[in-house]
Amino acid sequence: MAELGLEVRTGTGILRWRGNRADEVTLGWRGSYAPGDQIVLSCAAPPQMLAMCLDRGLSESVVLLTDRTFTFMIPFGDERKAYGPRAFAGERHWGYVRVLDERERESWRNLAENSHDLSLPSGSAPVLYPHAVTNVRCDNPQFLARNAIDGVFETGRHGSWPHESWGINDQRDAWLKIEFGRSVIADELRLYLRTDFPHDTWWRSALLTLSDGQQVTLRLAATGLRQTFPLGGARIAWLALSQLEKAEEHGFPGLSQIMVMGRETDPGSWSVRDPRRVEDDQADTGDTERSDAK
Repeated sequence: MAELGLEVRTGTGILRWRGNRADEVTLGWRGSYAPGDQIVLSCAAPPQMLAMCLDRGLSESVVLLTDRTFTFMIPFGDERKAYGPRAFAGERHWGYVRVLDERERESWRNLAENSHDLSLPSGSAPVLYPHAVTNVRCDNPQFLARNAIDGVFETGRHGSWPHESWGINDQRDAWLKIEFGRSVIADELRLYLRTDFPHDTWWRSALLTLSDGQQVTLRLAATGLRQTFPLGGARIAWLALSQLEKAEEHGFPGLSQIMVMGRETDPGSWSVRDPRRVEDDQADTGDTERSDAK
């Protein structure tokens, strides 16, 4: 068993609500969130594979928690645009976190989805995986790297939810890296390109790099429909997209969603990997988490 806890705290640390329980804890708080508020998840025995949904406006995600605490800042103002109008709104809030059943770990699923992923300051190590990293600087939350793994794959427009995406702001050397925090078995890559034409353009090709050293050039089409590429059951800790070839000089390319279909390497016994190890960085994808764009 693992003792789990959820707290709602103000920006100054004042406790507004708390719940603790073994293996499964719910958040059932009555009150309105204010700027600076945060939800704090605690776990007495990390690392743990968890099923997590901290708000009714977010999808459930299967995540790996590698530390004793994870803090989720409640989005306000422009930050909320990527989450949708229902997320964290109103005066009644419900969510949950539970330890993943070993039988669930055997399932074939999207290993890249994490609707609770956060953009981190340069040099900060994530404690919740999967995690999206990019070298693109970004001030607009509607185009952050985290949007590409939030589970929303609406491709027809750009901007606020449900059209949030990863945008590159016309940066020629842009890359996107998805870190799993452990070794996983990856069978299939799915890409959803943003297609708000004529505002948008698309990428003709991209270089896919896997943490095991494999590299392949992906040929892409001008469609918002799912584009699928086999990964052959590769055992990887991360993958990256780089060398993005823009199809047209005008327009802004963007990625609505990236999915990695597969399963855990060993559902009953797994070890945490550090995807930031220098010797693993065979993708030549840079050194910091910086994110922006259109």
